[in-house]
Amino acid sequence: MVARNVMSDRCPWGGKVGKASKKKQERRARTAPSAASAAPVKVMDDGDPQALGEAALNRLLRLNSPGKVSLAGAYALGYGALGCTQQEETDPHWYQEIDPLDALFLGTVWPQEFSDALQFANARDAWLRLIRGTVHEKGVRCFVREAVSASKELGRPVNDGELMLALAGRLEAAGLDQRRLPRRLLPESALQACRAVVGPSPELQLPDPPAEAKEQVRRFWEETDEGWPADGTPQAVLRDGLCRLRDAGWPGEEESLMLLPALYAALMAKPGEPLENLVPHACAWALSVDEASALIPVLDVLLVAPQLGMTVADTLGRLFAVPAFTEPIPSDALLWTSSPGLALPRLAFEMGVPEVTTLEKVITPDLLDWAGMHARMRLSAAAHADDTDPEETDSTDGTADWQGKPEERWADRREAVRKAVLRKVRKKSGGSSATHQSSNHPVERIWDADGSSVIRYSADTARGQALHESLESQLEAFREKFGREPEPGDPLFFDPDADEPTQLTREYFDDLLLDMAERAADMGIDPAFLHAWRELGYVVTEENRSMFTTAEVLTYDRAVARHRQAGK
Repeated sequence: MVARNVMSDRCPWGGKVGKASKKKQERRARTAPSAASAAPVKVMDDGDPQALGEAALNRLLRLNSPGKVSLAGAYALGYGALGCTQQEETDPHWYQEIDPLDALFLGTVWPQEFSDALQFANARDAWLRLIRGTVHEKGVRCFVREAVSASKELGRPVNDGELMLALAGRLEAAGLDQRRLPRRLLPESALQACRAVVGPSPELQLPDPPAEAKEQVRRFWEETDEGWPADGTPQAVLRDGLCRLRDAGWPGEEESLMLLPALYAALMAKPGEPLENLVPHACAWALSVDEASALIPVLDVLLVAPQLGMTVADTLGRLFAVPAFTEPIPSDALLWTSSPGLALPRLAFEMGVPEVTTLEKVITPDLLDWAGMHARMRLSAAAHADDTDPEETDSTDGTADWQGKPEERWADRREAVRKAVLRKVRKKSGGSSATHQSSNHPVERIWDADGSSVIRYSADTARGQALHESLESQLEAFREKFGREPEPGDPLFFDPDADEPTQLTREYFDDLLLDMAERAADMGIDPAFLHAWRELGYVVTEENRSMFTTAEVLTYDRAVARHRQAGK
């Protein structure tokens, strides 16, 4: 594979990677030393965390330059880059989602740019995986610990601007300015051939279809599988996804380009996600999966097949040559990570931190999926608001250095197919149909495009009537406790010991579920269900499983199996 600059290539499935023009990079290089002052700062006495942070930033910016950075220096450059783009009003919308760990990574690549939040987050995660096992892993963990500690001590979200400024002063005290990152670990060198950034290698050899491939493909299409794809194999989930896309008017059976979005739609997508987001989100998810995952051969076939102009039948035949296609999807592929703001909480939880406070929400380990889903939908909504015609807009100014190479011809064909598919969709469905159709379940969750949702139920069914009576009982308890009707913003399930309406804490639910689990056997209930509920924050039943994605159902089922095994 030809070595390429990681920020000056085309990302898989067409979208080009932005690269700053020479003049733009020179302007940023000139302004970098004063970047720390780009954001408004209220300077107080010398003991003020923000004043100390500003002073530390100035020192770090003087001692670090692109390609020659410590972890603290990279953070200073990243923070400075954020300030520069805000001052110049050139910051992309997704910069608003960046947290301290994102800023650190941004500083390791500055002044190079990313095309969008999806590519940025995948490159960040790939770089963090490369750092594992090196002497710098301890420094990254120390950085995360300092960010979380600063958030608690200052009472500010971890991605709050003032907190991020104050953090710089703590990094020096933690010694994170003492060791330079070697060039081989900087993204420009380390990620040149990284799958998460540039996709599968053009030299990738796809497996030959097995002798019985035609028969296997025939059976694949004949299977109806009207129920949930309970076995959790890519084969079953893909078939379910193709059915959903067909119902929504997408030509999933006509173009191999649509196979990966079909798999993603059935596995990961929330019902409110616009159909037009499926292609970029599916590609980002496929590239985010760790290269060590057993699912990689399946995903690589789906990524490369459109580049090679393969038919759907030929692609399916080659998938049947991959053992992982008919085996359960690994748990490491069931979580969305391709957005800013997700790596720091995930790493903090690995280190035993119980919660991370962000501008959006206090995130606990069971809310990582929630945080990822809301991040991608929030960013997508902002991107669509910014783009007048994203399908016709070229997002790069510097790809002429590798014109005519085979990988570009594949990418051009893939992009042409993608646009043709989207045109068909707009004609048939307006491009906004849900990936999940309304069900006849007595209780269902209705999703909006921004990730918010409401629960709808029918009081004409036994299950709906039971839920209605339960809610009415809770409303009456609220009236008796506080002597008034609930107001907007009041919690329906409240702390019974508080004088004002107060949301029940996670600790309360944990204790409640733990107590129930200890008495579950006496009630004829498998305690593994309750332990899984406590771990993940949700419970899946036959009645409510239509409210969850396949990934959520698989995660819950596996948690139940794990707790059941542990209890033996």
